[in-house]
Amino acid sequence: MSNATLKTGADLRRAFLDFFVRNGHTEVPSSPLVPHGDPTLMFTTAGMVQFKPYYSATGDVPYTRATSVQKCLRLTDLDNVGLTPRHDTFFEMLGNFSFGPKAKGAYFKEEATALAWEFVTKTLGLPKERLFVSIFGGEPGVPRDDEAAALWVKLGLSPDHLVALGRKDNFWGPAGGAGACGPCSEIYFDLGEKRPDYLPDGAFWGESAGDAGDRFMEFWNLVFPQFDAQPDGKLDLLPNPGIDTGMGIERLALILQGKNTIFETDLFAPLVDAVMGHAKKISDPKSAVRDARIIADHVRALSFAISEGALPGNEGAGYVLRRLLRRAVTRGRSRQGLGLTEAFLPRVAEQAIAQFGGHYKELAQNRDRILRVLEQEETGFGQTYEAGNSRLEELLSGGAKGIAGADAFLLHDTYGFPIELTEEIAASRGVAVDKDGFEKAMDEQRARARAASKFAKDGDEKRAPWTVVSTDADSRFLGYEKLAEDGVVVRRWRERGDQLEVVLDRTPCYAESGGQVSDRGSLRGNGVVAELTAVYKEDDAIVHRVKFATGDRAALLAASASSQLSALVDPAHRAPTNRHHTATHLLHAALRHTLGTHVHQAGSMVAPDRLRFDYAHFESPSDTQLAAIESRVNAWVLANREVSWRVMPIDEAKAQGAMALFGEKYGAEVRMVTVDGVGDAGIEPSRELCGGTHVARTGDIGTFVLTGESAIASGVRRVEALCGTEALAYLRGQQALLQQAASVLQSAVDQVPAQIEKLKSEVTALKKAQAEAGKAMLETTFRKLGESAASAPGGRWIVAELPQGTDPVAAREAANVLRDALGTGAAVVSIQGDGKLTFLAVVSDDLVAAKKLRADELVREVAKVTGGSGGGKPNLALAGGKDASKLSEALDEARKRLVAGLGA
Repeated sequence: MSNATLKTGADLRRAFLDFFVRNGHTEVPSSPLVPHGDPTLMFTTAGMVQFKPYYSATGDVPYTRATSVQKCLRLTDLDNVGLTPRHDTFFEMLGNFSFGPKAKGAYFKEEATALAWEFVTKTLGLPKERLFVSIFGGEPGVPRDDEAAALWVKLGLSPDHLVALGRKDNFWGPAGGAGACGPCSEIYFDLGEKRPDYLPDGAFWGESAGDAGDRFMEFWNLVFPQFDAQPDGKLDLLPNPGIDTGMGIERLALILQGKNTIFETDLFAPLVDAVMGHAKKISDPKSAVRDARIIADHVRALSFAISEGALPGNEGAGYVLRRLLRRAVTRGRSRQGLGLTEAFLPRVAEQAIAQFGGHYKELAQNRDRILRVLEQEETGFGQTYEAGNSRLEELLSGGAKGIAGADAFLLHDTYGFPIELTEEIAASRGVAVDKDGFEKAMDEQRARARAASKFAKDGDEKRAPWTVVSTDADSRFLGYEKLAEDGVVVRRWRERGDQLEVVLDRTPCYAESGGQVSDRGSLRGNGVVAELTAVYKEDDAIVHRVKFATGDRAALLAASASSQLSALVDPAHRAPTNRHHTATHLLHAALRHTLGTHVHQAGSMVAPDRLRFDYAHFESPSDTQLAAIESRVNAWVLANREVSWRVMPIDEAKAQGAMALFGEKYGAEVRMVTVDGVGDAGIEPSRELCGGTHVARTGDIGTFVLTGESAIASGVRRVEALCGTEALAYLRGQQALLQQAASVLQSAVDQVPAQIEKLKSEVTALKKAQAEAGKAMLETTFRKLGESAASAPGGRWIVAELPQGTDPVAAREAANVLRDALGTGAAVVSIQGDGKLTFLAVVSDDLVAAKKLRADELVREVAKVTGGSGGGKPNLALAGGKDASKLSEALDEARKRLVAGLGA
């Protein structure tokens, strides 16, 4: 059926790359699975992603032919993973690509089809009679791809194995309604009419066995971008058409290894076996196999993502990873399938690392991180899973027809169950989830969060409609080059409470964005002084909120009309803000250098008096690491490196390695801020997409001091720091505190720690001596009480009040002395101190055995008189009282019960 020497996944990788290198292609390593520099993508989903800039390039490209094995992750078929023979989340895409002018070596449809046919039929040895190819069949306004049809038949494909399909299956693009697009061809392999069952008991999920999606396995897609779609729908020819192909190695392995599913190939089988090997008692073999396949897929995906620095979290790519992880944990712990009870994800990941670490070195290099993150996440989720699962079982029991949105929200909010997980588990039991009700509850929670924030309060204030003065273009920002601008013009204005908001034609004032606070300053002219209280963006406009120190709205508008209005930035506010903003870039680079390149920004706040930086990392940095981070930033400050910026196309910035904040919206043109000589290796420059303001050189920062580090969410940590004069003031304050401590301790500054340790030891010794003395006094008191106890036919008894301030815990520990002193008998004592009332009861063991008295019942009834409660053992019990004014009544109750119990 195929080339017998090409069997394993490793064989297929090498054979594919070698074939295309022999045919003039450059072998290009896989780009990262997690494209931190591309804010438009959570994960790399295709081999062509790293080559996107080359397809649209008008100048030279480094090569016109490329081949790669790309790490990809897609969630579009998540619900089918483990249920069909071919779906997975993480996969390796074999691809060959061409771009640029034909004169420089690029090729198009004829050579692309010839190369594909040669590789499939000769290198792989797949029989032609079992190959099928689809082409684009055309539609009104878009021609049928007759060129591809003729080429495939010419190469040797039987005409009756050629299938014409529609736009949905065999036409790519354009993205956004206009731009590059074109037809594609897909190569299928006929697996045979009779397909075996894929799971025990003759069961198969997903498509029914024997359908076209089961028998004919699509394994290679060749895309031919040849048209340039115009907004009016017209298709022009591209000057340089390209080639973009992708073939899933897992499906190819299924075909060549003669397996029924990708999970039986050498790429998955060891992982599935690793999962099954941890299952001690399988209740349902069918469910167990399905769940083992899901776990194998998800752990493989998680291992690759974490090896590149991605971490499970609450948003963006982190949310996807956490969803996969919790989905795997839930499948493993399901009582209907595998029934795993101990942490198993790290052990399955060990197999993934061993299996793929030879080709993908980042897996082996980051083994410890992968295992630690998986263990921490699984342990953390496991603590709430059982409680959440019990709650879900309650909701599903008793023939429930549906789960209310409020209940689904409770599972999400309290137990950490993603809504998708609840839906999956419920669906397996034939129960629907009220998704609309869940979304409503989520919206209500978001509204509560907004209402609790300062920004929500600002947004809730009544705003008058804009009064338009001029419809000319507005809001050109000049603040990178200057701090003042004369002759600014008001384009529109509106009242905002007791303040005024205006939009100017141009301004040097920075609007709050990207974590940086807005400028402070003023609008001045013609006797008007209006102080800036806030600057923010509304759509594309920069809104200035002002309050008047002198003048009023009419005077300000008059100054604008006569070109006498100036906008001024307060340099005393801007300069320290610049220092703190550039310092965040240095801090980011230092964190990545010290903790690992997986670290990436998760948020920030830049103000004139401080900075805060949130970052993705899985554990608390050590004191040594924090010191290294602080030292590295200060070394870069002292080096006085140049800080520069340039506006460029986003693809160019990404190609240069610029880091972007995921979730930020970037246009076609971006501003890249570069700090020379600062980067992951301390040599390469730091490049970040950033619209904020910065110092000209790192030396302008002055000094940098870390003031705090903490965890703010699972997998997200926060550092706080100060720069320049603020850092100096902080250090002076710390020095003053140290001097004050030295003065109080009457020691030299460098002896303060030793003196504190000495005092701590002395205090510990004194507390121990005091406790021993108190214990001795209590024991003496209890002996005397025992000696003075009254006699009754059934034994001796006493009710007493202990001295004010007696420690109840110490009294309980010494209670055996009182019981021994009584012999056969019982006692109740009260203890008062620090506004608390406590009762202690002891009963000798022989009285307990004779069922005459019990200390727990006795003390409970006594405390009840004062509104309290408590309990303990039959021979020793403690209870708390509430109303001390009823102490006498409570002690009378104790006497009454003791006398009754002992038969006095």
